[in-house]
Amino acid sequence: MPSSRRTALVTISGAAAALPALSQSAKPKPRTLPDTDFELLQKLTERIIPRTDTPGAIDAGVATIIDASLANDANRRARWQAALQWFAANGGDSVEMLTRISLENGTDGARHFRLLKGDTIDTYYSTIEGLKTELGWNANTYLAEFKGCTHPEHQS
Repeated sequence: MPSSRRTALVTISGAAAALPALSQSAKPKPRTLPDTDFELLQKLTERIIPRTDTPGAIDAGVATIIDASLANDANRRARWQAALQWFAANGGDSVEMLTRISLENGTDGARHFRLLKGDTIDTYYSTIEGLKTELGWNANTYLAEFKGCTHPEHQS
């Protein structure tokens, strides 16, 4: 009997150790959006914040967080559905299309791009990947001064 108990414990502990790896490699499932819209949202958010030497939007689960946030907000969900339909009909996640509409004003593309960029950035920097990994934020750090953005073009 002891050997079967030992075998069971080894099996259980091995399965438990594999769970984090399985959950990290599993494709995220959308909660609100249809699968095709969710896949497009993942691609679009990764275009806004790609993986470099720090995690990108996909690593941070930005699309999953945005999708979940749409479940209880019908107006926001409708805006995102309209935006995703527009992106799908006008070039998907192509860099050329995103670059073009990022420079536009007053068009549907510009409006949808602002929604995409704003929600992607807000969501990314609310995650551990954005706050801690990208920005190096530590909640226990006291800043005597917050210098803000130092880019010359943002000093006006």
